[in-house]
Amino acid sequence: MSAAASCYEESTGRLIGSNRSRTSVLMSPDGLYWAYAESEAVASQATNAASAACRNTSKLFVSGLKSQKFRPVLVVEPSPEALGNSIDLVDWSPNGHRLLLAQGFWQWGSDVGGMMARIYDAESESISSKSLVDEAFRRYVGKNCVAVFQPVGFSSTGKAIVTAGPYFDVGEDRPREDSCVQKEGFWLIDSLIPTVSPLPDNYKVQRYGKDAP
Repeated sequence: MSAAASCYEESTGRLIGSNRSRTSVLMSPDGLYWAYAESEAVASQATNAASAACRNTSKLFVSGLKSQKFRPVLVVEPSPEALGNSIDLVDWSPNGHRLLLAQGFWQWGSDVGGMMARIYDAESESISSKSLVDEAFRRYVGKNCVAVFQPVGFSSTGKAIVTAGPYFDVGEDRPREDSCVQKEGFWLIDSLIPTVSPLPDNYKVQRYGKDAP
């Protein structure tokens, strides 16, 4: 369920040209809403490989009650700071028709990059802010929180679940001083407030969405 395209060969890093990636279709539990994501990586028309650049545009498509045709509800464009991007579909909520996704961003040829957990509400046709998880943890700890977040699913009550772990700078064996998470664990996200609450280490994440036939 990951749409991440590249202009480069993974094993060698050699420029091979433009490419496209698309996920399979994920249905809501009741089958009323369908979603997929795609990413297109376009190689620039450079005179040599050294000056070539790769630019991604990723899109989330959803169909449902109002329209049986898929339409783009989120378009992620490249920026000078992050030419690469992607969209991963994580899961649909057990009720309420909300889709949890991971929006990735990076700069080709560097260590710059990250991921944002976002929630698309298919009924209201709205999407959460890019800083949803950051703001929830900031409110919980009372200060800016640096950590590694990964969306993993929904709880039975329909709240998003992420894993959070300590943040390490490249080449360091100790977390950064402003890393507010000391060990990896599961956290429940209340997107209305927003805030977070810890879950047991042995928490089992359930899957609610269905692969389309």
